[in-house]
Amino acid sequence: MSELKSIGVASALVLVNIVLIFVFAFTPLATVNAILFQYIILGMIVYGALLSGGLYLARKGVREDKTGMAVGGTSLVQLAYGTLGAGIIGVLGAGGRVVALTIAGIISFLIGVAAFLVVRLSGHDFSAWGRYANYLFFAALGSGLLATFIPVLGIVTFILVFIAFLVFLIHELYQAKTRPGKPFLNGIGLYTAFMGVFIEVLKLVVRLLAEE
Repeated sequence: MSELKSIGVASALVLVNIVLIFVFAFTPLATVNAILFQYIILGMIVYGALLSGGLYLARKGVREDKTGMAVGGTSLVQLAYGTLGAGIIGVLGAGGRVVALTIAGIISFLIGVAAFLVVRLSGHDFSAWGRYANYLFFAALGSGLLATFIPVLGIVTFILVFIAFLVFLIHELYQAKTRPGKPFLNGIGLYTAFMGVFIEVLKLVVRLLAEE
């Protein structure tokens, strides 16, 4: 089943990325967040460019059967999420990092299953949800710009980004359902969307663990 192949590709990429996050947390890459997010909007622009650029290149490479481009684009997404995640868990000790990644992984998996069931069982047309996700991302950028100067608005930015990635994930699940025969193309989109949800969940988990 093509849909399951797409999920398999995405799952493999997610597992690799989670390992990278853990490894990167022990390297200087873990300090990148602290530098970029001194100004929230700067961090959002840099990571947004890396993720959108990497996803574009990966998909273009798959469509045009250009392996180097596909691998390069996917690697760029892996690097972006790996560095972002490493900065998030960097405040914890080694044991705490494992716990945080595990808890975030379980919660994100459950969210992913719920999204999958919504797409499979609702019969709704989610083809326009990719556009909705883009609107939410742009709204998050606007909120992030304000939060740079009014920190209390950071929670609004977080909520917008989380919802945007969730909407993006539902859209990509719908694409995998309605666009059979393209497991690698679908898988890259699913992976990028799921990791976005994972990163936002990870932020919450780390904050809770750090407060204990």
